[in-house]
Formats: sequence, C-alpha cells, structure tokens
Amino acid sequence: MEYKDLDFSELGEALEVSRRAYEVENDEWWNNLTQDERENAFYAVCKRIHKAELEDKGSYRYALYDIFGFDAGMYSRGMDCGYMNIHNAIVD
Repeated sequence: MEYKDLDFSELGEALEVSRRAYEVENDEWWNNLTQDERENAFYAVCKRIHKAELEDKGSYRYALYDIFGFDAGMYSRGMDCGYMNIHNAIVD
C-alpha cells in the first residue's frame, strides 16, 4: 500500500510507524560506531549548532540548509529528533 492510498488518520499512523522504525535504526547505527566515530560526530554536530544558533543567530531553516547543507527533506526529521525544540529554546 502506498501513502497516497491512505486516509489522513491512516497516513499519520503510517508516518509514526516509519518514524519509530527510523529511531531504532538510528540508535543501532550510533551504538555500532566506535568511540572515536561518536566523538567526531558529536563534535561536528555541536560545532555546527554553535555556529548556526549562537554565532550567527540564524533561523531553523538557516541551520539546516546553510550550515548543515541539508535539503528540504530534512525539515521534518529535524523536528522529529528535537532540533527545532532546541532551536526554539535557544531563541527564547
């Protein structure tokens, strides 16, 4: 079944199932990194968040697109992982 064949509530449920599956996959990915790889990933992400949020005082989109170099497909994933909440907490 494709998303286009679902009604609104079914679509929401399907997206939630997909999001949860991604959470599990992402945690498995993280847990399989070496200590050095985790440290490098942490450093790279924090460095970019610091630049976008504290140095440049940019928007959520600015951080995603201009600093991290993502395309529009990352917008909702950034919300799912809590980055938009982090951004809003810093701005407030």
